[in-house]
Amino acid sequence: MWGRRRNAEARLLTEAGETLAYVMQVAEDAHGLLRDARTRLEDAHNQVAATLGFGDGLPVNTVRAQLAQGQATWDSVDSMLATYEDMRASWCDVESADFDAIKAAAEFFTEYSQSCASTVPDLEGATESLLGLRNKLLELRDKVAPIRERAHTAMAAAANELAWSGPAAQGRFALEARLNAVGDRLRALDAGHIEVDPDRKVTDWYRDVETEIADIRDGIAHTAY
Repeated sequence: MWGRRRNAEARLLTEAGETLAYVMQVAEDAHGLLRDARTRLEDAHNQVAATLGFGDGLPVNTVRAQLAQGQATWDSVDSMLATYEDMRASWCDVESADFDAIKAAAEFFTEYSQSCASTVPDLEGATESLLGLRNKLLELRDKVAPIRERAHTAMAAAANELAWSGPAAQGRFALEARLNAVGDRLRALDAGHIEVDPDRKVTDWYRDVETEIADIRDGIAHTAY
């Protein structure tokens, strides 16, 4: 009787071990998919970050705030990966484990596989969003470039015209103050230090600056008469 009971327990332990080996392999495959998705997300993040900081009018502050929001997702995924790898390393020898330990491990690896199955699509969606953002930024750079160049050319011309108007020109100091203020706005735009308004495009902000400079130049021309 005791022998049959021991044999039955041994069979159950063997079957539990075989089940654990299977769910561990499933979890390993899921782990690989999650790790790859995490890598693609990081690559997309880096591609977006690489477009910034060139002083070409891209909204740096806004985009970096968006990138920072993804840090919580990264931390969560990294924690998942690390927890799995620690657990996987502790289960190199299944044969010496008892039934309860095997059961608990099988539950962990099964839950991990399920978590990966739901997390990987989320990461893939985030990756696609970042790649879309990168493309929009590159398109925006091309749209901004000619307007930005005109604004800088007009700014330099206004500064020269103001200098030639002479210190005694009527309204010179007010015009100089306005030109300095618009110069500050132009530098802030170039650096991307603006809050993007859903009703206003970056190109609109540059056109505003261009219009303001034109108005100042008209004022400078008026002082010449």
